Amino acid sequence: MKMSDLILAVGDDNVKFQNLDRDVVAVDMTKKGTKISFYTDAVQAEDFIHVTKRHAVGLVLWLPRDKVEAAIAAEKAAKSA
Repeated sequence: MKMSDLILAVGDDNVKFQNLDRDVVAVDMTKKGTKISFYTDAVQAEDFIHVTKRHAVGLVLWLPRDKVEAAIAAEKAAKSA
């Protein structure tokens, strides 16, 4: 399933967006790869411990910065017009 199909099925109003650039606490290189720690208000710590009781699923999307910035600029320009 494509991510866009998943979002359509779930509904745009039910999807939250979090920019990790703004919420990163630490970045560490490890033997397994890059470890990124970040803050979120999407779930609480106690929710995360109980997988079956979690009300949300976290998915990290990596998007090309230039395309994201262009999309944001185009949206702002459309709103200004």
